[in-house]
Amino acid sequence: MISSLQNLLAGRVDVCVVGSGPVGLALGITLARSGLSVALLESGGKTISEKTNRLAAAASISTDHHAEASLTIRRAVGGTSKAWGGRCVEFDDSDFDGRPARGDARWPIEHSAFRAYYDDARAFLGAELPNVEMPGVEMPHMDGDFEPSIESWAREPDMAKAHGALIESLPNLHLVTQATVIGLDLDREGARTKRLMVWHRGKLHSLGATIFVLACGGRENARLLLAAQEIAPRLFGGVDGPLGRYYMGHLAGELARIRFTDRSFMEKMFFRRNGSGAWFRSRLIPSIALQNERDLLNSVFWLRSPPLEEVYATAGARATLNLFKAITGRRKMRRMSFKSRVSDTASLSDLVANPVQSFNAALQLTTAALKSERQPNFFVKNGEHLYWLAYHGEQRPVASNRVRLSSEVDETGLKRLAVSFDFDEEDLASLIRCHHALADWIGKRRIGTFEWLHPEDGLQTAVRRQALDGYHQIGLTRMGASPRSSVVDGNCRCHDLSNLYVAGSSVFPVSGQANPTLPAVALALRLADHLKGELRG
Repeated sequence: MISSLQNLLAGRVDVCVVGSGPVGLALGITLARSGLSVALLESGGKTISEKTNRLAAAASISTDHHAEASLTIRRAVGGTSKAWGGRCVEFDDSDFDGRPARGDARWPIEHSAFRAYYDDARAFLGAELPNVEMPGVEMPHMDGDFEPSIESWAREPDMAKAHGALIESLPNLHLVTQATVIGLDLDREGARTKRLMVWHRGKLHSLGATIFVLACGGRENARLLLAAQEIAPRLFGGVDGPLGRYYMGHLAGELARIRFTDRSFMEKMFFRRNGSGAWFRSRLIPSIALQNERDLLNSVFWLRSPPLEEVYATAGARATLNLFKAITGRRKMRRMSFKSRVSDTASLSDLVANPVQSFNAALQLTTAALKSERQPNFFVKNGEHLYWLAYHGEQRPVASNRVRLSSEVDETGLKRLAVSFDFDEEDLASLIRCHHALADWIGKRRIGTFEWLHPEDGLQTAVRRQALDGYHQIGLTRMGASPRSSVVDGNCRCHDLSNLYVAGSSVFPVSGQANPTLPAVALALRLADHLKGELRG
């Protein structure tokens, strides 16, 4: 239920969770349903406020490969799920193999610790996988160097909308909005968190709990711990320790396309729907053997509709597309056409002069637009069976990719972050090697023809030009067995503070190929079980 901070200050809750994004909501709801009392603190309100979002703005960002910081978060109930497309992807076994390319990054837990919670996490996110025995959900047959990977998509991406009624109905879940945590109050020994310092409606308050969990996003989790480290420098391995380092995201873009000859394989890579109404599709990942053989970081590939300007190349079709753009508006077209390489030169006279082309294009566009209201991405099929190959690639953990506290403060007095973030040459080179391996595999399997969108000597430049993240915020409070090389242990508890936990993608020691939301929610559900055991003795 929506609660007043004043009502909580006088008492003490079992668990205080900071942040109401997908991770914070999953954790808070699960704990509250088990009978524990939970305070869920949200910096924003029910809707997004630009002023509140600006609290997360960075003082500086080192490169153009990191998005503007305040654009990568949503301070509101539901958090970044208000801007999230809804893609849900599991980690792969290869993400847990501790290969040398990832340096000293090691998971202290097995992949099985996630697997036990993936189904519940997908159910919470509304992105259940289909039963493979259902008609129409057969997976493409693969063997050898590449294997199938499945992504599913949330039916309602905004978790505040998806779980709004449940949040209101739970009496032990106390959701407080406009409550910005700006500091930790530690005991004299610096071994335990006593209270949180909360900025609420222009005043500073302190809130106690038995256990505290930071689930306010990767950079903001690190920011609060860095602020605590300024007061107690020995925490988290000291100023030269792991806190705020190993910042990771993913490489994303397109380098190639496939002209299919195997239509059956192609069609099994398209979006389909399961029995619960959630969308899913198959993707391609390199096998563990191939990753080891060619020294590859993990990557994944899926089909994307070609740019509409290339699908509608005739004069009448192009004129119809221009008219469609004008009617639907630019915002919708950004989702419909991911890259425009041809200028809009077709005119109204072309539309009138080519009635058959114009009518067919209008029919296809209207049909695709209606479907796109329901499926995750606008997707136009074409008679040439030619589709762009989108990629999502792993970034290596590098200590120099990091955040630090700057001298600039926000309006609450909390220091803003200075962000150092870039992709290194091996991140790019590994992704290109993986494309070459996929090209070989597609040719040998006679699936189709692999066509590069750039010349060979321009591939590295193309990947770097497309490289942009700051949304996934991985690694800044990473998990590990040793306090010298990690911030939290295998149960997400800070090595140095016995009742402080961190949840979300910032605890992942490697990025893998997967979007982080599903694994982060699965890990939050695992943490909920751990905390229930802790509190009930």
